[in-house]
Amino acid sequence: MPVLRINNYLDYYRLRAQSKDLHALAGRYDNTATTEFVNRTIWEKIAPGRADVLLDIGCGDASLLKMAHGRVLECIGTTSTPEEKARLESALPDLRFIVSTGQVLPLESGSVSKIVCNSVLLLIEDESDVRAALREMVRVARTDATIWVGEIPTRDEAEYYGQYRGNSMFGFLRHLLRHQGLRAFFGMIRRWLKAVVGTEQIILNAARGFCLEPERMIALARDCGLLLTTYSRHKELDAAGKVADSKFRYDYVFTRSETIPLPQNVTDARCQPKTPSPPTLPRMAGT
Repeated sequence: MPVLRINNYLDYYRLRAQSKDLHALAGRYDNTATTEFVNRTIWEKIAPGRADVLLDIGCGDASLLKMAHGRVLECIGTTSTPEEKARLESALPDLRFIVSTGQVLPLESGSVSKIVCNSVLLLIEDESDVRAALREMVRVARTDATIWVGEIPTRDEAEYYGQYRGNSMFGFLRHLLRHQGLRAFFGMIRRWLKAVVGTEQIILNAARGFCLEPERMIALARDCGLLLTTYSRHKELDAAGKVADSKFRYDYVFTRSETIPLPQNVTDARCQPKTPSPPTLPRMAGT
């Protein structure tokens, strides 16, 4: 099929699992340096030890698990689709992978001491599903666990950067013409023609994601049973390979509350302001 139309990120990563390059599962295109940098940063922040059980929710290309293998008691990676799991197992047979969304983790309660969920929640459309994922982290976490929740944007990045989000090829072409000009427009027409004859494939993704300001993210996590340890702007590598602050994304480190709150009925707030105003935040790391 020359043009694939999808409406969620599960299908998107199912397609990425077909790539010959395992790093495609990381969702950073060919930017392996940034993937390695981000995982080193996470490792340093959560500081796993020999007695720890590490869970990487949405483990991507398993870079963090490869780093952890042999250095912790056990490391487990979750994938959202069987296709990702099969791809990872064929390349990394010594590591353990399970198919699971973050909302339903097939692990015993209180069994994990280090939890990482990086660049995953931003792919979930509904806030109620984000809450469910946070509650599952609380459920499987030990009382002294460290929980990393990373790369939560404060606004809709696709909208800010003018990325097309839809399933219409003609709509995509109009979008390119309007936002990027004739060169991009005719370049995509050439790609479309190649796709028609079977030498290329175009993926149109209409999926939306999750974003939340730090104040509300911390309050939401607290409602789910997570207590903030620290938070900071997400660090990444720029085009020159230098460390830079992300424009919109934040990283959070939590511990598990001893008292787990009961579920609440919630609505999808997306990125709209909410009342009442959230409490004053603790100081951000590095300030």
